Amino acid sequence: MNTSLHYDYKGYRIDLTPRGDYCAAFAADISDSSGRLVSHLGVAGNTEDRAVSRSRELVDFELAYGNTH
Repeated sequence: MNTSLHYDYKGYRIDLTPRGDYCAAFAADISDSSGRLVSHLGVAGNTEDRAVSRSRELVDFELAYGNTH
């Protein structure tokens, strides 16, 4: 299956691919508003909900870290 799932969160784009690394069911690519890849999570999660949640946590971290440094 090569279908990707797309989500927008706080100006970032989350692209889930249902074929993660190792034993994860989903991988995630997170891009900023300019399309620059911020992070690739090869082991985003075993369910779609967990993969989206983990990706959102990473976006929140990126925003918090960027705002303080």
